[in-house]
Amino acid sequence: MNWGVLRGEWGAVTFVLTVIAGMVVVPLALYFANVTPGAVTTPTISTSSSARASGVQTASPARSPSPSSSASASH
Repeated sequence: MNWGVLRGEWGAVTFVLTVIAGMVVVPLALYFANVTPGAVTTPTISTSSSARASGVQTASPARSPSPSSSASASH
């Protein structure tokens, strides 16, 4: 192995070693993050929270008055 090349290309060597370390550390971290001592519980979500299901009446928007023809003729 030529140590002169490694000294000249230390950035590339560091990058390759970092990628190799990441290929080991990331799967281990994902494995240990998903290992749980008990059963996984999911929260219950109530589906009756919408306005239609709860019986709440919503007001429809009022119609805006249309512009009159006399206002546009004065310009």
